[in-house]
Amino acid sequence: MKKIMFALALATILLVATASLAFANGGPHGGFTATTDVCASCHRTHTATFGRLLTVNPATLCTSCHGAAAVGANTNTDDGRYLSTRDDTTGNGNHGAANTPDNSNLLGGGFVNYKGVAVTSNHTIGQANTWGQGASDRGAATALAGGATLSCVSCHDPHGNTNYRIIKTTVNAVAVTVAQVDEAAKDYDTEQWGTGQSSVCQACHNAYHKTAAGQGSTIDGASYTHRVNMVWNGNGTLPVGVTVGANNPETVGYSAAPGDEVPLAVTGAASATTNLVVCQTCHLPHGTSSAMTGYAANATYTGSATNGGSALLRLDNRGVCQACHQK
Repeated sequence: MKKIMFALALATILLVATASLAFANGGPHGGFTATTDVCASCHRTHTATFGRLLTVNPATLCTSCHGAAAVGANTNTDDGRYLSTRDDTTGNGNHGAANTPDNSNLLGGGFVNYKGVAVTSNHTIGQANTWGQGASDRGAATALAGGATLSCVSCHDPHGNTNYRIIKTTVNAVAVTVAQVDEAAKDYDTEQWGTGQSSVCQACHNAYHKTAAGQGSTIDGASYTHRVNMVWNGNGTLPVGVTVGANNPETVGYSAAPGDEVPLAVTGAASATTNLVVCQTCHLPHGTSSAMTGYAANATYTGSATNGGSALLRLDNRGVCQACHQK
């Protein structure tokens, strides 16, 4: 009897400890109680029609709630919109309503459309090994471990975790930790990236993950590439603990034009470890509708003439460069 009581007490402690974690749950994704009903939204123990006891085809599982025609989630990732009218009908509530204006553009862009325009490049769900636009392997991406097909669960954990936006803790066999910045507020349209955000992209695009000072002027392997995880200095003053040599003086005096949507990469007081430029400062992870013309569309420079080589960039004609450097 003592052993049974001890086991029950231990189980209770573990349950309480688990419940105290800041899961990025947003509905059926994590932070489950012992008698939760949300498992049944995707799984059936004896009558499932797909592997892993799923009731929905794994290829369309996420879009059954987050797709353009779905109603199970406020976040329409196909069109890159936050829509309160798509309220979760299972009682989980209208997530983000208090902090996100209706019809706002989602931070990740869209897989099919963005800002009401068809995307010109995206992470193509269902494509194996090389992804993006056309046959070009954007960013010398590492093939997915085991030759797997790209899907939503390549990056996201459907059962929830403590990473920002339920980013998986292991992406493409690489450990990933991304600081949570808005789980309590569920603010879906304010640019605020947590420390470690670039590591999500690095898991597949390691060739572009360069952090050394002077990276744009120092060849590394076969090419030069823009530095990431560097301090952004747009307010004319140097952050605490940062010297001129570690900073880019060209960005002093930055002022964003309306609609630029080129954000600071992380939140917090300016220091050597915050206020950083990361991959998502310039790129939309899901897809972009930006257009590339003229020099910006030249295959000699972009590596791909398909759709002008928009490469998930936020602004037309690689305007992300001018947004910071303003030459």
